[in-house]
This record gives sequence, C-alpha cells and structure tokens, in this order.
Amino acid sequence: MRRQKLTFEKHCVLLTKEGEIRYLLKRSSARRSLVISIDEKAHVRVSAPYQMQSKVLEDFIHHKAKWVMNKVREATNNQSILKSRQYADGHEFLFLGKKCPLHVKVNAFIKRAKIQFIDHMWLIDLPQGIDRCEEEGVIKKILTKWYRQQALEYLGGRVFHFARMIGVEPARISVKTQKRMWGCCDYNTKSIYLNWQIILSPPSVVDYVVVHELCHLIHPNHSKRFWNKVRKILPEYEHEKRWLKEHFLDMVLPEIP
Repeated sequence: MRRQKLTFEKHCVLLTKEGEIRYLLKRSSARRSLVISIDEKAHVRVSAPYQMQSKVLEDFIHHKAKWVMNKVREATNNQSILKSRQYADGHEFLFLGKKCPLHVKVNAFIKRAKIQFIDHMWLIDLPQGIDRCEEEGVIKKILTKWYRQQALEYLGGRVFHFARMIGVEPARISVKTQKRMWGCCDYNTKSIYLNWQIILSPPSVVDYVVVHELCHLIHPNHSKRFWNKVRKILPEYEHEKRWLKEHFLDMVLPEIP
C-alpha cells in the first residue's frame, strides 16, 4: 500500500543580519533536500522535507541570507524595468537585436487591430471604441502574434541551413513559448523546440541557439565533445552565449498590470 504524501504550507518571516526575509515554506514528505528559490516576481520559496526541524531550516536561511537578498533585489529591479515598458505609442521593443518603436494610431475605418512592420517600425492601427484600459492588451496580443509568425518563418530557415552543415535531420521542429529556456532538444525523438522570443535577439544569437540544439542531436549533454562541435560551426559562440545572459531582460515581453 502506497504511503500517503504529506504536505504543509505556511507564510513565514525571518529576521536575518541582511534584513527581513519573507518566504513561503512548503514542506513535503516526498522531498529529501532543502531548497530556496526566488521567482521572477521576487517571491521567496523554501522547499523542505516534511519533518525537518525548524532550527535546521532557519539556520540554512540565515546562511543563505545574503544570496537571497541579492536575488530579491535583482528580481525587484527587473520587475521595475519591465513595468516601465508599455505597449503604447513610442515605446521600443527588440526585433532581431534592434530596438524598434511602436507607432500606434486609431483608424475609424477598421474593425480589427492591424499591424505592419515598415522601416524598422511597427505601425499599429486600432479600431475606434477600444477602452484605454484594453488598449495595451490589444497591442500586446497583436505584437505577440506578429513575433510568432516571424519566428516560424525565420527559425525554420536557420534550422534547415545548419542541419545540413552539421549533418543531422530533426524529426520535428516546434516553435513555442518556453518560460525558462530559449530552446531544447529531445534526443530520443530527435525533436527540436525553440522559444519564439529568440527572434528578438540578433541573428548571430539566433544562430547560436539553433546550432546549440541541433548539436544535441549528436551529443545529448554538455560534454567537451558537444562544445567542440558547436565551436566548429560557430567559432565565436561564447560571445552569443554571453549576450543571451546579459540581455535576457530585453527579450521579455512584460505582463500588463
């Protein structure tokens, strides 16, 4: 007979030498280790074994307090940056590594929002009657749809180009939303999955992500042989890898408050 899983959740506050840490404690009988995580909204979560003593848990948080507070500040700062971006006239978003502005106007002769991309600028026409509160949502929806369409066309071509160079043939290529990854490879099914938001990055960075995942069809790990294969195709790949790390926030489309 399978033993019932025990769980427990509680919001806690701990005063450390680095400051006050508010966190959600999640205990589970299925967990064997103690983990602290901070999400993109600066929420702290502590996951612990069900019967772990509170003192052990709190000592661990005290030990990690400086790291936790740094991560919370970083996430809070990132949220402030994202909130400063709006889906409104004049605001800029990336496309293939270049900042391009939105030019938004109301068009009395249309019933649905329209988008065009001309001279490195998005021209967005909105029908009359859209409430100000709804306007950003409409713009985000049409801009996201446009990005996804561009990603499908552009990424497909780059995968085909590099697959021939590397000597692999993926069984499936999928462009979708991936919250925490730019791409992934299923070695067993020979499938490649790419995050459509990579289309916001420069072409050389797009190529790096594509080559990275295609090379996993040969080496399903990050061994020395894997990186040698990537380097053979893209000798300067470390520059692109660094760009992704430094500019990830520029590639995030902000949520609407």
